[in-house]
Amino acid sequence: MTSQLFAALLRDHRRRARMTQHELAVKSGVSVRAISDMERGVSAVPQRRTLEALADALGLDPDRRSALAEAARPARDAPSGVCALPRDLPDFTGRRAELALLAEAGRPGSRTVVHGPPGVGKTALVVHAATRIAGRACFVDCRGSTPEPAAPDEVADRIARVGDRCDLLILDDVADPAGLPTAAGQAVVITSRRPLPGLGTAIRLLPFTVAESVRLLTAITGHPDSGHVRAVAGHCGHLPLALRAAANRLAVRPAWSMADLAGRLAESDRRLALLSVGDLSVWRRYASAYAGLSPDARRAVHLLAAPGMETLVELGFVAELAHLYARSITGGSVADGHQLPLA
Repeated sequence: MTSQLFAALLRDHRRRARMTQHELAVKSGVSVRAISDMERGVSAVPQRRTLEALADALGLDPDRRSALAEAARPARDAPSGVCALPRDLPDFTGRRAELALLAEAGRPGSRTVVHGPPGVGKTALVVHAATRIAGRACFVDCRGSTPEPAAPDEVADRIARVGDRCDLLILDDVADPAGLPTAAGQAVVITSRRPLPGLGTAIRLLPFTVAESVRLLTAITGHPDSGHVRAVAGHCGHLPLALRAAANRLAVRPAWSMADLAGRLAESDRRLALLSVGDLSVWRRYASAYAGLSPDARRAVHLLAAPGMETLVELGFVAELAHLYARSITGGSVADGHQLPLA
């Protein structure tokens, strides 16, 4: 949860700027709901890029910007928040089969790996599953897809601070399984962008079905199912991150209809810009994925970015395809049961 000091500061800065929550949402790209939750102190601690977007929109000078960030930090670092589970999404949608598999992941000593491309909803899935499993769940962000991944000692220290009070340990965003601590007796769920063979039961997460995409869009926007909703879902590649970004884009543009959004997303050269709203950004997520690829995989991206592959390139699925393809050109095999993320 955000601290009450942070909530009060954000509310005060917004009022001093003579902005409504909606106006701040439009200017910052952060959703109205997220701003409302932060000002009431009921949301998870905002990510750094969200803080920066809000500070930029509010026009804060360096001192006020620093004070706002400092107000958020105590909530992030408080002992009671060590390995705290992120907030579950109130509009979590779909994934029935995966949730059924993860129900078994709560058994003591079990190890499960949820893997899939960026933005497919791995973290949201395991957090939602954890709320349905008896016992205390603990969450560690390993930051494997960031320029500064957590060192094994840091991960081990955070787990040690929790001790034996944790029944389910979630290790989120793991890139390199080497050095991961052994959690004796605990159930462990790992999320990763890539398969991690040999670590436990594997659950490959794919983009939503059409029906799941429609349910999520209608739940967030309140718009009924229609051809325009399905068009938006298609332009988003049924990727949960892209769907949420599109829905939030509509939320901060109340004058737009679903048809307007579908029409704008149909313009491929504008699509990635429209699918970046505050801390929801398809472009940033896949840019980080590309930065982490090997030279061979980066070469594969360019080879795959050919006529007929435009949709894949725009939405970034090409990064995951490139990973599988690069394995084949460097001696690995893609014929090992892994499905491409567009099935």
